[in-house]
Amino acid sequence: MPRSIKQLLAETLEDLSQKDLDKFVFQLLDRSGEPRVRRCRVEGKSRLDIVDVLVSTFTEDKAVDVTVEILGSIGCNHQAETLCEFSRSQWQHIWVIL
Repeated sequence: MPRSIKQLLAETLEDLSQKDLDKFVFQLLDRSGEPRVRRCRVEGKSRLDIVDVLVSTFTEDKAVDVTVEILGSIGCNHQAETLCEFSRSQWQHIWVIL
């Protein structure tokens, strides 16, 4: 059974060290694009809480794009590539079912 986008995002953030997670949160807060994430929604929160914020702020599709963009900007290219591969394979699986 395919994993949900939230599960993929959670697994991706769980793979980050605390230092990289801090960088991720910093970049998420520093994004110039809309919608913006307020500091109180992510600061000091768990990885799962951050996933909820990503999805509720950007929708599932856009949350993956934003996450990949931020991972690339903080040098977590392996995690960005892995997330892209998994999310792409999830969509292909869904289209096959339809």
